Amino acid sequence: MAVTEWLSQIKWDKNGLIPAIAQDYKTGKILMMAWMNQEALALTAEQGHAVYWSRSRQKLWHKGESSGHQQQIKAIRLDCDSDVIILQVEQKGGIACHTGRESCFFRKLTKQGDKWTWQTTEPVLKDPDTIYQKAINKDNQ
Repeated sequence: MAVTEWLSQIKWDKNGLIPAIAQDYKTGKILMMAWMNQEALALTAEQGHAVYWSRSRQKLWHKGESSGHQQQIKAIRLDCDSDVIILQVEQKGGIACHTGRESCFFRKLTKQGDKWTWQTTEPVLKDPDTIYQKAINKDNQ
């Protein structure tokens, strides 16, 4: 099947994007959610590591390009409605979140008495300033 054939089977949103959920291939834990356009998904399939579309920067984003925490692809799955991708990945460095945590989903809604609050359930594994300092220094050179 040609690249354009398999990409044409996806239901892209009005902006040409699809949500992509990164999941640890061993544990099944959800690590993060990001967006992909056709180019990002094609590059992900071809190169074997996650490439996303940054809506804020309006450009391709190779996961780990500044942090070193690349996501090696183990499988790419499309849901039954053809409008969500799951990337089963090996998360390099054990950190997927820019906050220095394993997962971006580190807050859990809990009820304390009659009040609902977001409780942080995962520790910071590495200070984000340390993770991204190398990228900041590189950009300032």
